[in-house]
Amino acid sequence: MRRRDLSILLPLIVFLTAAVSFAATSTKYPSNPVVIDVGHKAGGSTDIIARALQPYFQKALGGTIVVENVEGGGGNTALSQLYRAKPDGYTIGLFPFPSAALGELAKGGRFKVKEFTYLYNVTGGDYNALFVRYDSPYKDLKSLVNDAKRKKVTLSGSGIGTNSHMALKLLEKASGAKFEYVSFDSGTEGAIAVAGGHTVAGIGNIVSLKQLADDKKIRILACFGEKRHPNFPEIPTSLEAGYNNTTMDVMVGMIAPPKLPADIQKILVDALAKAVNAPRFKDVAQSQGSNVVPMGPEDFKKQAFKIYDQADAIKADLKASF
Repeated sequence: MRRRDLSILLPLIVFLTAAVSFAATSTKYPSNPVVIDVGHKAGGSTDIIARALQPYFQKALGGTIVVENVEGGGGNTALSQLYRAKPDGYTIGLFPFPSAALGELAKGGRFKVKEFTYLYNVTGGDYNALFVRYDSPYKDLKSLVNDAKRKKVTLSGSGIGTNSHMALKLLEKASGAKFEYVSFDSGTEGAIAVAGGHTVAGIGNIVSLKQLADDKKIRILACFGEKRHPNFPEIPTSLEAGYNNTTMDVMVGMIAPPKLPADIQKILVDALAKAVNAPRFKDVAQSQGSNVVPMGPEDFKKQAFKIYDQADAIKADLKASF
């Protein structure tokens, strides 16, 4: 190519390069679908919340939202995947706490809960509760705990290193009792075991126990919240029974990979705030038994870290069960 031709083309090349670069950096987010990772199978409680939120979140964000179930490791597979994902706003996740903390502390997950980017909390106050068969002689938590101090008392739960398992360990530490924990694949299976008389007691999410309680198959003795659950005002708390340091919130919130850029975080937070606070979403969530607790990134992070530290304090007890 002659020098004269090159001198004509060079400015054009520079212009095109600058134009392409400007287009790449000024592309409006989101320009691709945003994937919400859920660490459990379709139909689970977290999945139900994600899919209920999806249309409102999608409308507020102005882009496509896809819910993806990443099963395995009790949620650890999805958390590990999210932790390693590119922090570009196209992969986020909806996860329950303290399950996420337990995945790292008790199960050795390859992620750091405190390093995730916290976006917005969705639900909370879904406490664990301790229950017995409806015709059980135990009418209150204290009588059951006192028996567990002197004889074998079997108690079902949804698995080692789960929310219900942590609630039990907090109760054991506060009371000095020791239960024989029987692990099931889900809280529902554990509750059915109690109703069928296969274990003396059980522990699980209070909302999921409602139907069995209404059918008089089980009796809920206490919940592990700082105050009584609004949908179960007749059920006392473990604090009322005299067991301090046993309260444990169960919350579900949206997080992103570490080091998510602040501008993308703000876009996601603003959209989530609109979606979570949408009256129709709140109605849908409540109809499914979830208690919507909107929380911005700083409050959400503060509460998640509090739960993490609570789990960290009994890490040895949790690990000893494996």
